[in-house]
Amino acid sequence: MTETLVVRLFSIARTMRAVLGAPDYERYVEHVRVAHPECEPMSRDQFVRDRMDNRYSRPGSRCC
Repeated sequence: MTETLVVRLFSIARTMRAVLGAPDYERYVEHVRVAHPECEPMSRDQFVRDRMDNRYSRPGSRCC
């Protein structure tokens, strides 16, 4: 595959994850390294668990 195609596929995948509400671990890791260099980022499993707990633990945050 050409580099342009690979970049587009990654962009499409990131957009689809955002539309579906899936957490973006790579973006989180980059944020922690830039904004909080003294902190260790969570593992991918910890991150996903934290995002899902946060998303579904708030009453009234969803319609159904």
